[in-house]
Amino acid sequence: MVKIRPFDEQTQTEQPKRRLRSLDLPGENGDITALLRQAAGAQRLAEERLLADLGVTPPQLAALTLIGANPGLLAADLARKAKLTPQTVSLIVANLRRAGLVREEDGAFSAASRARPLALTPEGEKILRLGRERTESASARLTEGIRPKREKALRRWLAAIAAGLPLPGAALDADDL
Repeated sequence: MVKIRPFDEQTQTEQPKRRLRSLDLPGENGDITALLRQAAGAQRLAEERLLADLGVTPPQLAALTLIGANPGLLAADLARKAKLTPQTVSLIVANLRRAGLVREEDGAFSAASRARPLALTPEGEKILRLGRERTESASARLTEGIRPKREKALRRWLAAIAAGLPLPGAALDADDL
C-alpha cells in the first residue's frame, strides 16, 4: 500500500503532517464536550432499557420525581425545575396523565388560570419507586471504584456545569484530585 503525502504545488515541497484536532481523537483524549455528550447518551440509553418494562422514559421518570417531591407543583414550575420547555413538559405531563400516573389536583387556583396543581396517582407512586430503585443502582455503578474525594469533586464539577457557571473547573479544590 502506497501512502500519499500532502503536496503543495506552489512550493513543490511536502507539507508537514497535520496534527489531529482533539475532536478527531477518541476516548480520554477526546474533546470534553463530546465525551460528556457520549457519556450522557450512554447513560440515557442504559436508563431507557432499565425503565422500558415500566412504560416510562427517563424524562418522564424525572417529571414523576419532581412531582413526587413537590405535590401541587404546576407544569410551569416543573418546566423551570427540569430545565425543559413548557411545550415539552406539557407533552410529558399529558402522556403521564394518559397512563394514569399523574392527576390534576383540585387545589386553590384562579378560575382565570388554566394551571392545575399536579400530583402522583397511587400507580404513579409505584412506578416512581420502581424506577428510582433501578436508576439509583445504575447510578451507583457509575461511581464504583472511585475514591470518595474524587466522587465528590466529580459531582461538584458536574453540578457547576449544570448550574451554568462560567468556570466549572474553578469549583474544584487542588486536594480533590
